[in-house]
Amino acid sequence: MAGSLLGCQPNNDTDTAVSEEAPVDNHADHEQGHEIHDNKEHEEHGYEEHSDMEHGHEGPNNHEDHSHESHSHEEHAHAGHDHAAHTSNSTTFSCEPATTIEAFYHHDATPQTAHLLIDGIEYDLTASAERNDQQTYMSDIGLDDRHGIIWQVSDDEAILLSKTLDDEVAISDEQILFNCHTA
Repeated sequence: MAGSLLGCQPNNDTDTAVSEEAPVDNHADHEQGHEIHDNKEHEEHGYEEHSDMEHGHEGPNNHEDHSHESHSHEEHAHAGHDHAAHTSNSTTFSCEPATTIEAFYHHDATPQTAHLLIDGIEYDLTASAERNDQQTYMSDIGLDDRHGIIWQVSDDEAILLSKTLDDEVAISDEQILFNCHTA
């Protein structure tokens, strides 16, 4: 948590000052601070007892239970995004090295988008260029934290490339991840 946590606010009928706790580096000390605070006489500043929820906490032992680093993309629901509703705009590709990529195209939106389903994970891409019957889609979110992905599709063939995020590398110099053809 950044900054300090504010303690209980004073009753408007009194002149009691707002208590302020210093930031706590040790999680155990932080929890002990809550125990001491919760056991104080609240009548001294005109408040009834209150819970950790009023301090913006989910409970005294629940800080690790809501880690945001541990979730995966599969857990995200894509509300309003039903792939079955637009199967006519989807193509299944067989790729080398051995994998299957399902591509869903949305040409009715501006900008045009594509969603690639690779090993159960969906990647959202935006159309960037079209030339010589080849459509290119890109995303800064890729297979790792340092690279996005590029999807180049032409008729029944497609290539999935790594995308260097500094934009200094030409598409022709990017690493090919998968060579694909319609299944």
